[in-house]
Amino acid sequence: MHIVEEDRYKISCHVDRQDLRQHGITVDDLINRTPLGYMFIKKAGEISKESTGYEWPGCGFSMQMDFFREDIVLIFSERIEDFVYNLRQTATTLPKEQAEFFNELIGMIAEAPEEEARKMIRNFEQNVSTLVQ
Repeated sequence: MHIVEEDRYKISCHVDRQDLRQHGITVDDLINRTPLGYMFIKKAGEISKESTGYEWPGCGFSMQMDFFREDIVLIFSERIEDFVYNLRQTATTLPKEQAEFFNELIGMIAEAPEEEARKMIRNFEQNVSTLVQ
């Protein structure tokens, strides 16, 4: 496992096939988010964040997986820009009324100063979490 800090609150964790074998998982475990794959991703995220030496905000989390011949790159982010990008992607899949709400929220988050944007993101995440439970 090789960790690279791309930016503040954004880390790339490079994982090779041997790392997967050592943890008893396969690429399919990551793709399908099996319980073992999920545990591996969670642990890789924790290790990656701890490598930065600073406190992460704890909101606006996003993750991306890039697959290459030699390795897999797990990109963990709590950057507002990345969170907004993911919200925009989600909005394109929603019915018109929900997409309008999302786009309004996206605009408010994107224009707000960081602390205010993080408050909005925390509230949004808490509301989504409440709905899912």
